[in-house]
Amino acid sequence: MSIRRLPPEIAGKIAAGEVIERPASVVKELVENALDAGATRVRVEVERGGKELIRVSDDGAGIPADEVELALARHSTSKLTTVEDLSSIATLGFRGEALASIATVAELTLTSVTANGATGRRVVAHDERVVESAPVGGPAGTQATVRGLFRSLPARLEFLKADRTELGHIVSVVTHAAIGFPEVAFRLLDGPNERLRTPGRGELRATLLALYGAELLDGLIELPPGATLGIDGFVSQPHLHQASRRYISLFVNRRWVSDRLLAGAISDAYKSLLPSGRFPVVVLRLTMPPAEVDVNVHPTKAEVRFRRGGEVFGKVSATIRRALMSEGEIAPARLDQPVVDQFFFPTGAAGGWRSGAPQPSRELDAGAAAAGAEESEGPMPPGALRSAVMRPLGQIEQTYIVAVGPSGLYLIDQHAAHERVLYEQILHADNGAAQRLLDPVSVELPPAESEWVTEHLDELRRQGLQVEAFGVNAWLVRAVPDGGRPLDASAYLRAVVAEAQQPEFRRLEAAERVRWSLACQAAVKAGDSLALDEMRELLQRLEQCDLSRVCPHGRPTTILLSREMLDRQFGRA
Repeated sequence: MSIRRLPPEIAGKIAAGEVIERPASVVKELVENALDAGATRVRVEVERGGKELIRVSDDGAGIPADEVELALARHSTSKLTTVEDLSSIATLGFRGEALASIATVAELTLTSVTANGATGRRVVAHDERVVESAPVGGPAGTQATVRGLFRSLPARLEFLKADRTELGHIVSVVTHAAIGFPEVAFRLLDGPNERLRTPGRGELRATLLALYGAELLDGLIELPPGATLGIDGFVSQPHLHQASRRYISLFVNRRWVSDRLLAGAISDAYKSLLPSGRFPVVVLRLTMPPAEVDVNVHPTKAEVRFRRGGEVFGKVSATIRRALMSEGEIAPARLDQPVVDQFFFPTGAAGGWRSGAPQPSRELDAGAAAAGAEESEGPMPPGALRSAVMRPLGQIEQTYIVAVGPSGLYLIDQHAAHERVLYEQILHADNGAAQRLLDPVSVELPPAESEWVTEHLDELRRQGLQVEAFGVNAWLVRAVPDGGRPLDASAYLRAVVAEAQQPEFRRLEAAERVRWSLACQAAVKAGDSLALDEMRELLQRLEQCDLSRVCPHGRPTTILLSREMLDRQFGRA
């Protein structure tokens, strides 16, 4: 087959397909243009999930009348002039592809006026050709109207999802833009229905309040400012978690991005706080010199590359972890806290969120409660136990410790609590404390499990489990970690190896997998009888943990039944 140049109309449609994937792609490009133009108000209107109509209006600087047609030409831009500009991109858009791509796959009407009272221009384009151009008056700003997206490409149109699904993607785009630019007032209309509105006062908290509601915002922790890396945003308390990463919103220099390095830093910060396969709710914004980040990685500008990725990873992880460890100081959550799955899917006016997901756990900060704050029942937040003086009373089915304290009645999962204590003991120790055995114990393992011990032998020894090879697939155990209780060395080694190879552990690094397994298997179990002195010691050690609310698997260690809740149950309230 001979080589030939593609006809311009085919090449244009292929190029447009890289930029315009669905209606939300159109909204994203037009909103970014409005923000780059310095808009303080952005109005987005859609019909049928953007398939029929998309209109984005702003009060930005506008385009000079004699440049409106040029703005529709491919590779035209006002944001780059030299090759060197690519190393310090400070605008959201820069490729000069958006308007031309939109005009290739839909009918685009572009109206722009540079100043109130000035004469602007209205241009209609289709199939990358200008079919109408005329002078126009009106308020300063730009309005872009897109009709019949992919109507000339039936195959692309068929691949679009239901109107409601496409609307959900548009809501997500506008939500991200509003979080990145809280000083801009956004409004999103789906036909006559308002789906989203933000105040544009410049405060991230006020924007999140408009997007998420007061109850859900109460479940988020504000990040402390970064010392050398501009970091701000909010992260969820450990009990607010989801089954996927889609509730993690990341911004670099106000640009929403999808970045594995930042996602990994967040996972590192929540290590040992969430159940396996669950993810937090995060709004993270980074500000750094444009030269330190490459945004020219992907046609949709959704991916970035950091010049000093390791430094960014470490500082993001440390900032989030620091916020989580100080969580005991925040106000207690209320019982009517909304479900987390309501975040990005509004169904009516602002504040009317979809329901139907499982209700998250409810928490109480014992320190605030002791000071007279409103109390509720639920798992305790990390660090909260330090301000509570719990006195054990006994056990329920030799599984849960019952204790009293200044805020009410406490129920403690003895296994989860001991597991958290041992995990932090292992985590903070340079070399794990060990109980040396009077007589070494020989243990024979299946080949696969023996191979795992060989691979992790150094880490096991560092954490107090002293083993050495003793033949083919046989091991000699000379010491076990000091967990305060005697351990069956043979059963313990077998349990650690089996636990570490569970699917939920496979996403963890080797050292962390070993720590989890050692702590889990050395902890007291459900069904173990504890004396009052043992319960008291366990609670005292739990109070000293950095993150006492959850075990390393993310399960709660402690639940508080407040005095107010007990009064209600007994009809005293």
